[in-house]
This record gives sequence, structure tokens and C-alpha cells, in this order.
Amino acid sequence: MTTQLLKYTERLRHADQLIRMEATGAPRFFAQKLGISESYLYGILDEMKDMGLPLTYNKSRLTYFYTRPVRLRIEIGVENILK
Repeated sequence: MTTQLLKYTERLRHADQLIRMEATGAPRFFAQKLGISESYLYGILDEMKDMGLPLTYNKSRLTYFYTRPVRLRIEIGVENILK
């Protein structure tokens, strides 16, 4: 498993957590919290929306949030299948 994949999934999990808590801050600060550039953040947010997450931004509260209760679920692993 590549380190790059693990970093990406951890960023997605962290982004999901901050979004559910409505504690992202403005995009610049959200990107800083995730340790990425603002342009990379927008790519991740687009991918999250493509996954079906109901993500939006509130300009007055300066936070991203989900419009309905959801949680991103990511699984990576090996499953042994017995014959």
C-alpha cells in the first residue's frame, strides 16, 4: 500500500470530521488544517461531492457543512475468503 494513498485517505477522514463539526473555517484555513494548498483542497471537496456527500459552504459562518447527517466511510484492507 502506498504512503500517498494512506495520506489521501487520512486527509479525507480529517476533512470529513471537520465538516461534520462545522469547524473548517474559510477555505484558506481549512487547507492549512489539512496541510495542503487551497487549490488541492478544492479538488478534494469536488471529489467528496462526486462521492455523493451533501457538502456546501456557509459564507456568514465561514465553514463547510453537510446539508444532511452523513459520514464518509473509507475502508482499506484485505479480506480472506475461505473456499
